Amino acid sequence: MLKIDKRTLTLILMLLSSGVAFSQSSLTSPYSHYGLGDLNNISNTRNRSMGATGVAQRGYYNVNPQNPASYTSFDSLSFVFEAGMRSTFNTLKTMTLSESASSAGLDFMYFGFPVTKRIKMSFGMMPFSTIGYKILDEQTDPSLGRIDYYYEGDGGLNQYYFGTGIQLHKNFSIGINALYLAGTINRSRMIHFPDSTAILNTRIRDIVNISDFSFTAGIQYHKTLSGGSLFTVGIAGGYGNTLKSNKEQLSETLFGGINSGYEFFRDTIAYLKDIPSTIKLPLLISGGLLYEKPEKLTITLDGSYGFWNNYRIDDREDSLKNNYRVNGGIEFIPDNRSISGYWQKIRYRAGFSYSLTYLNLKQVQVKDFYTSFGLGLPIRRQAATLNFGAEIGSRGTKKNNLIQENYFRFYFGVSITERWFVKRRYN
Repeated sequence: MLKIDKRTLTLILMLLSSGVAFSQSSLTSPYSHYGLGDLNNISNTRNRSMGATGVAQRGYYNVNPQNPASYTSFDSLSFVFEAGMRSTFNTLKTMTLSESASSAGLDFMYFGFPVTKRIKMSFGMMPFSTIGYKILDEQTDPSLGRIDYYYEGDGGLNQYYFGTGIQLHKNFSIGINALYLAGTINRSRMIHFPDSTAILNTRIRDIVNISDFSFTAGIQYHKTLSGGSLFTVGIAGGYGNTLKSNKEQLSETLFGGINSGYEFFRDTIAYLKDIPSTIKLPLLISGGLLYEKPEKLTITLDGSYGFWNNYRIDDREDSLKNNYRVNGGIEFIPDNRSISGYWQKIRYRAGFSYSLTYLNLKQVQVKDFYTSFGLGLPIRRQAATLNFGAEIGSRGTKKNNLIQENYFRFYFGVSITERWFVKRRYN
């Protein structure tokens, strides 16, 4: 069995913790130009390997903020810690062009612990959305020649949560997460005249600082069947509230500045600061089913729906549409009680996800599909697991002059359970 001493495990935790700022990458996807950017799945490495399922997931050794009712499955004498990192590699294609982009950063950091036998709590942090794009739209005017419209953006939101799960009955649990969403979104748009040295370029920068609270909640019905198998039904939902933010806007004229080149400022047209702003988040709901033979087989299926038609910025409608997602996953352990065969104790995982996203561009609602797989490697003599996962998928299409994004995402995480609440008989 994989053997890692405590010093090595501590080093792994330090490396994961060093990315706590959730570095917002310079380039992610041109689709992050819309809405709040690329939305992050609230998940852990194990669940990501199973198609990012989780509404009905429970477990002693994992923290699952997707449904806070799952916290009641923590061991009443243990403290659970999970952290993970991810890397993304994108290939962007149109009918004539192909470009590559990549990003990396901390994926999540979760903590879970008991309060009483029926009340368990969790807190943690993870990215909410990521923005990173550079888009050049070339057009031609009969009198002015070529005109370039250049769009650039970076930043995103992080979310910090504190949640409680309460077991109301041996088969029924509820939970709630209080979320704090914070971050900065930088967007700029510029018009550039490459065929003329007499016409100044014009650029408008928007900087939005968001800082406010929101909530998610969930319920789970979990029953032990004959033979020891488990069956769980879960429902979760959240958001639907309005976030407060403030905005800063700068309009200026300049020479250059295209594709991050040299800039020669000429004049400031307008500068507005501390403009009150609001962002109305849509209501999101999801449901899931799970069947489990403990320490042998887990099969789960989720579905979710988002009312993105209700998304507003300062009471203005956006072009976003309601979206849905269907995802499923499986985990298999050949023999968790094997004495000599380490490979028999490894957790093998696979899954899928299909979604009709909230993006509606040129009368086409963008689709996203991926398959996932992963491994959970137990660590010898410790209640800990190293988790590896990957997603291979495609979003968008090359039709109607849109962009097809093929991506590969790699995940690495660690899950540790420590017995902290045991009264020692001997010193």
